[in-house]
Order: sequence, then C-alpha cells, then structure tokens
Amino acid sequence: MALKQEELLRDIQKCFNNLNVEEDKKETVILREREDSIDIRCTGFPDFTEDFRQIVKAGWLEKTPPKGGKIYQRRWVQLDSEYLRYFQTIKEVYSKRMVSLGSVDKVVSVGDSRFELHSQSRTFLFRAESTRAYLSIYFFLTLQNVYYTSLLFVNISFEGYMEMLSPRTKVYTLINKDKLFLFRSHEEYFQGVGITDIDMRMANVRDGENKRSFTLTTPYRAFSFMVDSESEKQRWSEALKECVSRALSCDGLCESIWRVPSNRMCADCSSSMPEWASVNLCVLLCEKCAGAHRSLGQNVSKVRSLKLDERVWTDDLIRVFLLLGNGKANQFWGANIPPSESLCSSAHSEQRLEHITAKYKDGKYRKYHTLYGQQEALNRALCSAVQSGDLLETLSLLNCGVDINCNTGIPEFPTPLSLAKRSGQTVQAELLMQNLNSESFTPVDKDASIRSQSGYLFKTASSAKPITDHKTKTDFSQRWCSLGDGMFSYFKSEQSHHKCGGMKTSEIICLSVNSPGKHGYEHTFELYSEEGRVYLFGSDDGSIIKNWIQAIAMAVLPPALFDVCGTCDRLGRLRCTEGNHGIGWFCLSGFKLQVLLEDNVQIIDLRKLLTLSDAGSMVLVWRGGPLHLLADRRPHFVGWQTFIQQRSGAGDQPLSQQQLTDLGVPVIIDRCLDHVTRYGLMSSGIYRKNGVNSHVTKLLERFQNDARSVTLLESDYSVDDVASTLKRFLREVKDGVFNGQENNDNWLRAAGLENRAEKIKRYQILLSNLPDVNRETLKALIHHLVCVQHLSDENQMTIRNLGIVFGPTLFHTDGTDVTGSQVVEELIQNYCSIFNVSQPLSRTPSSTICAVYLEKKTEGAEVLVQVFRF
Repeated sequence: MALKQEELLRDIQKCFNNLNVEEDKKETVILREREDSIDIRCTGFPDFTEDFRQIVKAGWLEKTPPKGGKIYQRRWVQLDSEYLRYFQTIKEVYSKRMVSLGSVDKVVSVGDSRFELHSQSRTFLFRAESTRAYLSIYFFLTLQNVYYTSLLFVNISFEGYMEMLSPRTKVYTLINKDKLFLFRSHEEYFQGVGITDIDMRMANVRDGENKRSFTLTTPYRAFSFMVDSESEKQRWSEALKECVSRALSCDGLCESIWRVPSNRMCADCSSSMPEWASVNLCVLLCEKCAGAHRSLGQNVSKVRSLKLDERVWTDDLIRVFLLLGNGKANQFWGANIPPSESLCSSAHSEQRLEHITAKYKDGKYRKYHTLYGQQEALNRALCSAVQSGDLLETLSLLNCGVDINCNTGIPEFPTPLSLAKRSGQTVQAELLMQNLNSESFTPVDKDASIRSQSGYLFKTASSAKPITDHKTKTDFSQRWCSLGDGMFSYFKSEQSHHKCGGMKTSEIICLSVNSPGKHGYEHTFELYSEEGRVYLFGSDDGSIIKNWIQAIAMAVLPPALFDVCGTCDRLGRLRCTEGNHGIGWFCLSGFKLQVLLEDNVQIIDLRKLLTLSDAGSMVLVWRGGPLHLLADRRPHFVGWQTFIQQRSGAGDQPLSQQQLTDLGVPVIIDRCLDHVTRYGLMSSGIYRKNGVNSHVTKLLERFQNDARSVTLLESDYSVDDVASTLKRFLREVKDGVFNGQENNDNWLRAAGLENRAEKIKRYQILLSNLPDVNRETLKALIHHLVCVQHLSDENQMTIRNLGIVFGPTLFHTDGTDVTGSQVVEELIQNYCSIFNVSQPLSRTPSSTICAVYLEKKTEGAEVLVQVFRF
C-alpha cells in the first residue's frame, strides 16, 4: 500500500509538471468505451453548505461523455477523503458518478490541460476549462495529502439488487454505516466506481404504491425502489429504518443536530452550541433563553433538553430539527427583527424575556402567511402541506391562526394529523403532535380594542379630485362613524339605522394624515377609495383622530407592515412593478418610506435616494434597487407624488432636510468636497480665492433645485467656483452646521475655556448633541480641511488661513470676532480626538476611496484599481 501511494504521488507530481494552460491548441479526444452515468436530479436544494461530507476541494472541470463522445461535458467535481464525485450542477446533492480513491492507480497528464484518472477498471479523462486551467492544478495538489482508504466497505449491514423507478434502472445497493450506496452492478462495487450515496440522517422510509415498492424521501428528492417480493421489501424497509436510527444517534444527539450550521447558535441570542430546544416552536436555545421560554408556559413553548430528555427525541423529532432548524425557523419567527431590537448573548434576563415574549407569544417579528386572516384558506393549505415535505409551510400555518384539528373533508382521515400519517409524512405528523396542545397563535385578539372603532367625526362632501383648498368648519357635517366587520360606515347620528355612506375596508387604498391646522378642524385625515373618491374627516380632539388613524391602518394594511409602521403620515397600496402581483404596500413616516413588496418590510430613507424621476410614473432608485410606481389617474397617486417629492429632500431647508448621501451628508456638500479633493487640493489659495459670482449663483440654484441631478465636471466649473458655492451654501443654509444660534453660542463659549482637556471634552459633548446629519456634515468638512492643510506647502492654506475663511462661514458672522476662526482651527488641530478617529491622516495614500473592477469580455480578465485619498 505504501509503495502504491508513493507511485501515485509521483504520477500526480508529473501531471502537475506537464499540465499545459495554453488555450489555442486544437482539442483532441481519445475515444473510449464508457458506461452511462445515471442522472439523479434534485427537486429541492439545500439552503446551507452541508458539512456531513468533508470536502477537500471542489470546482468545475470538463470530462469526456459516456461512450467516447467528442464534446466535453462540464461537471462540478468534488474531492473528499474517500471519493472523487462529479455532479450535473453545483446545486445537486447526488452525484452522477463517484470514484473511490482506493481504486485509483495513477493520474496521468495528457497535455492541453487534460489529465487521466486511472482506476482498476476504467479511465476518466478530465480537462480544465480554457480560462481556468489553474483549477486543475490546485484541485489535484490536494490529492498529495489524502490518505487512500480501502476499496471495500467493512460495515455492510444489508446489500442486494433493487430496481430504481426514477430513473428506471437496476442498481446494486448496500447500507454501510449511516449511508445508502448505489452502484450500477456488484462488479462496479468491487471496482470502486459507484453512482452516488444517500445520507440517512434526514431520510424517511415509507411504503410505495404497490406491495413490492417503497420510497426513501430526503429533503432534496424521493427515491422509489421495487424489489422481487413483499418479504424482501420488508427486510429492506427494516434495514433502512434501522440505518436512519443509527445515523441519528451514532454521534450523540447534540452532535447530530449541530451538524446543521444554523443549529450551532441559539435562535434568539446567537450563543454557541445550544443544548435546549422548544420542540413545538422548532428552535434550539441556550440555557438562558430556555429559561425565558419556560416563563411563557408550556402552552406557548415546550422546552426540552438535548442531553437530559432523551426519551423525547424520537427519530422524527430529530429530523424536524435537521430539516427546519434555527435557520428556517427564524425565517418565520424572526423575519422582521430590526437590528436595534435584536438580542445579544450578554443581554440580561429582563431583556431576554421581553424579546422572547414579543417574538413568540406576540408574534411581533414573524413573517405573516399570505393567507393570514382567511380561516378556510388556511385550513385547506394545512391539509395540503402535511402531505408534502414542506415543514416551514406547516410551521407558518400553525402559527398564523390555522385550526390544527380542522376537518379535512375526508371521512377516513378527518384531521391533518391522520392525513399526514396516511401520506407517510411521519415528520409532518411529529410537528403536528408537538403543537396539538400549544396555545393557538392569534395575536390579532390582543388588538381587539382598536380593530373596531366608533364615534362622531366631522365630514365634508366626498370629491373625485384631490382636496387642495382650505375647508372651513362650515364645510363639515357631523356624522356618526363606525369601523368593524370589514366596513367603514357613517350615519347621520348614533341612533340612525340608515347609512349615509361607507365602503369596505378592502376598498380603502390610501389614508393620508394632514398637518394640523390645514382645515377648519385642527386635526384631519383623508380616505381614498378604490373607485377614486376622496373623503375628508376631522375633529379638534387630536386623540380621537389618532385612534381612528390607528384603527383604519390596522384594518387596511397587511399585518407585516402594520406591526412595524407606527405613527405614519400616509399609507396604502400602489401599483408597483416589483410588488406581489404588481401591488406594493407603503407607509410614509417623516422621511422614511416603509415598503412591503413580497414578504419582508424594507425601509427607504427618501433623502438618500440615488435618483428620483417623476414623469407620470415614479422611479425611486435606492441602495436596494429601483422601485417603479406606476402612474394612476385616481387622486391618491397625485398625493403620493407630492409627499415623496417633499420628503426626498429640499435645497432651501436645514441640513437634516436636504438630499443626503448614504453616509448622511448633504449631496451638495459631498459633491463640492469631492470636486475640490479631485482637482483643487494643490490649487494655491483654495477657498480664499473667490469664483465667478454668476457661475456660483447658477450652480447653487441647480443644487438647491435637485442636488442629485448635478454632475460636476472639471471642464464646466473651476475649483474656485465650486469652493465658493460650498462656502455660500454653508453660510446661507437654515440654522447652519451647528443647528441654530443658541448652539453657535455654545461652541463659541467653549473656545474660551483655558484648560485644553476640558475644552476638547466640551467640544465632544457639543458634537454629540448635534443632529446626526449636522454631526456627519461637520465631520466630513473638517476631515476635508485636514486634507487641505496637509498640503499647505503647495496650496498655502494653513490651519490659520482655513480658520479665517471658515469661521465666519460656519458661524454666520461678519468676521470681526475671531472666536469662530479659533473654533475651526481647534477642530482641525484636534480632529482625531474630537471626532474619535483612530489614525491621523498622512501625506501618503492612507485609505481606499473605492475599488473598481474593469472587466474584459473574456472570463477571468479583471483588474483591481484602487483610488487613494491624501
């Protein structure tokens, strides 16, 4: 054996030396007679990288096809410590062929980036792809460190021929340890060339359609087999079930469940290696989070230990946690957890209980099922799901209001549990049994007090056009309004039985809240109907209007959006290209637009849009991609256009209401600083020299009209024009960088402190008290000025000169008082301390501004270009 390994290693090294990576040589293919591989396609794919098999190397290679065809076939190849396997695609779980490394005699280079793998019975010819010849070198370098195992298995518990029904072929099959191996024949088994192996940890065995067949189901596909007799089928079934049990228990319960990567962290706080579980909620927990779960009660969370409660952990329950686990379970339970509300491993007990209660008992962060609120549809969906392998669908239904004991309509199998058992879905049955006595999850009940509403409001006549004129109190009439049972209605009085009007809540497409004092009644809101009518309601009591807005929002919005939207200015649905069935749900609050397109809520800061076009339809481009709002002639769309335009930033407003970059700096300031950094750092007297006044005025007007649309080119504007535009904007912007005169005075007073340490500390406190946009703007500006003064030998702009220029500019003074200049100088001198910057700037390139890939059309030809800032 040692001699064989030495010879094989020499062959491999020779292969490396002879590998040719040239791409232009003519292809030659040696014709060989080959046996066909079997194509076993998956119907589902893993959503995590499986580590059941330790992969040494993997990559794309080309191989000659069966029976010596002349066209190479591209295959995904994997090498582990026992086998070389190749697959149809990178996603496939089951190989087309596998070659035991114990059967490999040698590896031979045959030129043109090709090599042959010689086994005892046949030769495999591989070639590296033309532009990826390096792949073969690195791939087979790993072979030098592989210990070649014995060709034959030593722990075979059952073996024999069976007929596989799809694809239909006869296979030699054997059970070894925790895997089922498939070979084309008994001879191939001895030769070390197989088809694939099936990991039994997540497999399930059930009867087939006739007495001689059975089905082995995995998360990725079902394998159907037929044998010669009913007794042989029974023996195979028992052997496979025993293999499943052995596979789940051989490494210990914890080790088996932890094989799924997401199961190695607590589902709630991410602590490592959790040893507890909620068997009905399907999540693994650390000891501290398990304690919080127990506080919810057994009817909400059934907590069990992986080490102490061995009897609980049946094979099917283990499979539930392997197939679902924390990864998929949190796709449901934690789909909408904002970063600010996530739980860390160091959280104290009160925080854990509050978070876990909100997550599981209240369902605050869950992903609502699309059928939520439709009881009959939910029940039908459960009856369908339990007959399939989709555990996540069942978990979602069980916790979105489904009746777990609903009538299936099949007398012989009246409940979903009996239906799952009848379908052979034992894992689904286990999930149902764990939830039979759990508390039905109906969080809407806790909001029953706001789901219905009634009381007097004042209403104007409805309109087919947007309401733009001021309505006095004489334009309003008092009406008794009622919201409930899917209807919004209004009556002449509380005693009236005849409705004056109303609409279904499903027909309300928009709710808009007006600013106080817009109409005769202090507080008003507008409802827009699907048929294009506008209804205006009002009251002088703000709390009454607030309650109505909350109730209507809950009735109109999908639960996933209502749960996170909070107080809003405008909400409803719009025709949206990216939305589910062309519809998107929107909630606007201040500058934040919350969007529900499919399942998850996304939050867009309208000030940070990359572009905004409004030519009939609206196109909002943000970091998450484009959002197309299709034009609509109904009056609600005009209102949305107005609101979005207003909230996307305006040039005549304070800094916090400007159009912003992703870092929260006004676009006008960012563009000007960038232009001066590119073209003006070496310009003598930069910022002291003035630009052409007409050019500065015109450029500032363009910025204030729409800063996003302004592109500064060196050929269009001199650096002095841009520098003067920046200074004029900083001097004229409302409330200035320091956010008002009172704050200006505080900064100026701080400059008078004699103790340097006290002064720096005072500056830090004042900086922390600034609004986010003002703080980021000041940091960006001072950072830029530090860069400028580092090149003062060339541009003549020392710290003192910069202070003289920017002191009056930032503090909106005439320059007679030099205190403002002193503040600017000290901000530049103490930039690192005040702004908490770890490393000072140097005059050599110190940080990457951007990284850009320049790609040729040919694959693999890419150049990384780094642009440095001084």
